[in-house]
Amino acid sequence: MKFAVQFAAPFEVPASARLTDLVSGQSLNQSAIEAAVLEWQQILTDLSAQRLVLWADTSLDWVLLDIACLRCQQLLVPLPLFASHGQLTHVLSAVGPEFLLTDREVPTEWAQQLGLTLRGRCRSFYLYQTPAALQQQAQPVPAGTQKITFTSGSTGQPKGVCLSAQTQLDTAQSLVTRIAPKLQAQSQPRHLCLLPLSLLLENIAGVYAPLLAGGEVLLMPDAGRGFAGSSLANPQQLLGLISQTQPNSLILVPELLQLLVQAALKGWPVPASLQFIAVGGAKVAVDTLRQAAALKLPVYQGYGLSECGSVVALCSVDAANATDDELQSAGKPLPHLAVRIEQGEIQVKTPFLGYMGQSAPEQNEWVATGDLGQWTDDGDLQILGRRNNLLISSFGRNISPEWVESELTKTGLVQQAVLCGDAKPYCVAVLYAAPTVSDAQLNDYIDWVNQQLPDYARVARYHRLTTPLSQAEGTLTSNGRPRRAAIVQAYQQQIAALYPAA
Repeated sequence: MKFAVQFAAPFEVPASARLTDLVSGQSLNQSAIEAAVLEWQQILTDLSAQRLVLWADTSLDWVLLDIACLRCQQLLVPLPLFASHGQLTHVLSAVGPEFLLTDREVPTEWAQQLGLTLRGRCRSFYLYQTPAALQQQAQPVPAGTQKITFTSGSTGQPKGVCLSAQTQLDTAQSLVTRIAPKLQAQSQPRHLCLLPLSLLLENIAGVYAPLLAGGEVLLMPDAGRGFAGSSLANPQQLLGLISQTQPNSLILVPELLQLLVQAALKGWPVPASLQFIAVGGAKVAVDTLRQAAALKLPVYQGYGLSECGSVVALCSVDAANATDDELQSAGKPLPHLAVRIEQGEIQVKTPFLGYMGQSAPEQNEWVATGDLGQWTDDGDLQILGRRNNLLISSFGRNISPEWVESELTKTGLVQQAVLCGDAKPYCVAVLYAAPTVSDAQLNDYIDWVNQQLPDYARVARYHRLTTPLSQAEGTLTSNGRPRRAAIVQAYQQQIAALYPAA
């Protein structure tokens, strides 16, 4: 199945577009956006840098700098604010930027270790210059690279995915084409950014696409959204923000969707303004989608990866109106992408320029995603799991852990689940449930889920975590997927204890 629509590269902000800072109340119209972007472009010209790293919280200047870099082909590497010292060191060493831009002063100890020198301010950001030695060790990047997004994947050091401006804008334009009909002729759709802007999905689908559609993008820093680091510390604050702002669209990872579902079940009034909620990052159980639909949450499943500009496919039907096949699919590929399935694996034609420090794929080469999939009769893409994640029991049964994990987390009682059992006689799991859930409740729940699974995929034993998995400790990727090798390593003794010697 192939698609070949191409879009123009320039990022032109329509007359009705707006950027709004929910903390200060400052709202920029088209002319104010253009003026600020031009100011940033002049700053970039004066800096005359080959590479920049941006390490900052959600803000107007984050978006304005990002657009300026996109327009003038300035290579930019965004990092989440909760990046650890080790992650920051790794990225700076690999990228070798001339400057680091951040919205807070770098701790003195870190600055000394990294050789950073404060050179002043650029609008709301601190400007740190890096030492020449660090710049000289920069890894090569493919020609045309405008943005590098670091994806932690499931094993090893984070990879730097190199993207062109064209790839990012093609994705954004395709999303406008796919999403616009769902917004019920809103002349200025309002999108509330809930995920960090350094996450490519929110960057492209949550900022570029709404602006290109002439909409308003609502920005709130982590603390105002209820986040502390990479974790949601105050769910009520997040729910209150959604109620207060009455957005038309949101982008969620499955854990945040589960939060909205559970809140609505407990009486949280779902804003009537909501018309489009995209959910991606991991498999969502069909029962969760049906539950969301019954609560009038207009959920659309999607599928993507950083190498493909963050989105490959997006459902065109919300969960309330979807057939059973559509509920299990991620929709049709975006119109600018060519997608095929070879030997059960999803492949996309040259979606990115390559990885930092590695040889680039050939032009028009089919790139393997590592995801297993199949086409439905209607031409939708159904995701079956990760090829490398496939568990094969000692009885020779193939088990997709994502399938079982989505069943375990579908009601929200279990918030996180990681299935183990490769080359073992039965499956076990590492689970996190809130402290308010008793051990007896958890046992009963696992028994209930097991009744809905075939015997070879049932969870025979489990280890209950006292604290959730997190990106900060290296057990989750930036979009909430489990880093399986890291989890098995961190909990190897606990997992081994679930397989007592005969």
